[in-house]
Amino acid sequence: MISFFCRTVFFNLRWLACLLIFIMEIVAATPSIIDLVKVQVQDKAELNRLRQLASDVDEHHSDLQQGFVTIYADDAEQAMLKATGFNFQVVIENLSDYYARRAAKDRQTRQTITHSMGGFRTFDEIEQTLERFSETFPNIVAKFSIGKSYEGRDIWAICISDNPNIYEPNEPTVWFDALHHAREAMSGESLLLFASFLVNHYAIDLTVTRLINSRNILLIPCVNPDGYEYNRQQHPNGGGLWRKNRRKHDNDSYGVDLNRNYGWEWQYDSDNPNDGNYQGTAPFSEPETAAIRDLLAQQTPTMSVSVHSHGNEWMYPWGYTALSTPDDDIFRTYATKIVATNGYMADTAWNLYGITRGASDDYHYGMHKSLAFTVEIGNFADGFWPIPARIPALFNTVQPGYHKIVQWAGAWAEVLTPLWTEQQGNGDEWFGAGEIWNLSLLIKNEGVLPLNAEVSISSHTTDIITNDEPINISLSPRQETLTPSFQFHFSDMINSEIPYILDIALNYEGFTSNEPLKILLDSPRILTDNSTTIAVLGQMAQGNFVRIFVYGTPQVTAEIFWSLEATTAQYLPNIEGAVYLTGNIQPLLKGITDINGQLSWLLQLPKSTELSGKTIYLQALLDYDGEPFVSRLAKVQFE
Repeated sequence: MISFFCRTVFFNLRWLACLLIFIMEIVAATPSIIDLVKVQVQDKAELNRLRQLASDVDEHHSDLQQGFVTIYADDAEQAMLKATGFNFQVVIENLSDYYARRAAKDRQTRQTITHSMGGFRTFDEIEQTLERFSETFPNIVAKFSIGKSYEGRDIWAICISDNPNIYEPNEPTVWFDALHHAREAMSGESLLLFASFLVNHYAIDLTVTRLINSRNILLIPCVNPDGYEYNRQQHPNGGGLWRKNRRKHDNDSYGVDLNRNYGWEWQYDSDNPNDGNYQGTAPFSEPETAAIRDLLAQQTPTMSVSVHSHGNEWMYPWGYTALSTPDDDIFRTYATKIVATNGYMADTAWNLYGITRGASDDYHYGMHKSLAFTVEIGNFADGFWPIPARIPALFNTVQPGYHKIVQWAGAWAEVLTPLWTEQQGNGDEWFGAGEIWNLSLLIKNEGVLPLNAEVSISSHTTDIITNDEPINISLSPRQETLTPSFQFHFSDMINSEIPYILDIALNYEGFTSNEPLKILLDSPRILTDNSTTIAVLGQMAQGNFVRIFVYGTPQVTAEIFWSLEATTAQYLPNIEGAVYLTGNIQPLLKGITDINGQLSWLLQLPKSTELSGKTIYLQALLDYDGEPFVSRLAKVQFE
């Protein structure tokens, strides 16, 4: 009987112990309510003392000169700060709820449909977006997993390239990642929007087409899927403030700051896993950063961007020391050009934040010599979860910089200035009938790799003739040169009342870009308001990309027609200008000219032998407020 009683008591005690452990685990796994708090700090010594006590100090919005530091703290941490003599003010109570309510109000006010988690995509929706890209654009997008997270989730990536399923080491690689920190939702969203921009402008925009055809573009929109999914589970309407991954520690706390876990100047700064910047037990102790490390070694980028929020900053190494990198001038040059487009601050991570050991950009640069940048999107008011209405505007602040990084990751030729020299003519400094002019181009290599390019300038009209062969140029990164001159002969019968378009072709990295160069004859005062030119830039061969370019009146509707037949000028009622197309006239393209009167399309020619040797005639019809006008005829012949 006593034995039975003892066994019963022991069983009940064991059951109670298990229940207590279960309850403790639930409590440990349940996030505290976090407030945004401003703490008064008089000097650096007091700031260092605060850092020992506060687990989540916001370096983005702290100002010692103004005497305050921003932190994110629950009631228990605030009580501890009060007990140790700190004065503080709660600015926003329950910050997660504030973010969620703000997003819901925005959706209701604008009556718009946004993504389900406070206007942002969940982790599942991120994967679905990447899958949709790969299914819709299989010729340029491939989705793949770079490895597994601590809790076993795939870390998804996409490659955007003309051969996306095959890594091409002969082409430069450019790298983008986001959501190292799970609460920084705008970072991942910006990469998905950038991917959408790229894939939807392929074979439409000349620059985007060149980039995709000549780069391996890697995007990893969520490095920290466990932390991001945990935020969704705890705050399904957005606003989750969990920052780290979800590694469970022996003391039942969770998480490692993935952006302090990289193996370049990593240091065991803290043994407190509750610290928001807890670096882990060793470099690459986390499967997420180990997966990044392994992919970096296989597909090493020349340039990379790690995206965070918030701060309106564009940073570069070093973060672990005040010393400058050997490439500080290069970093500063590129960063200055980027922030000129958005007004962000550009500086080293050290100068902006102080010491940050084990960060990804230091590792990218220190280990692989990649020119690595870290971006902080948005201002303090935007916070970690901006209102949905702000998403497009915030993306627009970084999209030009992302675009430039992809350009600069290889060689990148920019035509800066055309230099014309009159060789034979009347000396009035205007192009005229019967004259001979030389043209040189000032070209700069804006990229990080050497430029070896073939440059040619051609005319697709017998009114302007050149017989010069292409020239070859070689430029080191960030250097410029003036090309040898090309000579152009202007016909005695040239029409001085319309502009002409020359074709500048830059052939490098396996792709040819064709840019228009406009020529106005005599004084531009003699041009009529509705003078219109159409030009076809590029080589008329099967499968090639050519550029259809129209120059005319600003902001009017322009439509391109084509035919296999043409005749001498016909004049049609109510249409100003000569109409040459005859036979089976077909529409080709339609759009609206920009503020400069220009409009262009990138067109991939069909891979068909039926067009070999045939001549195609093109003409543009522009609508000037109900008064149509046609361009002169463009005549092109397939090879």
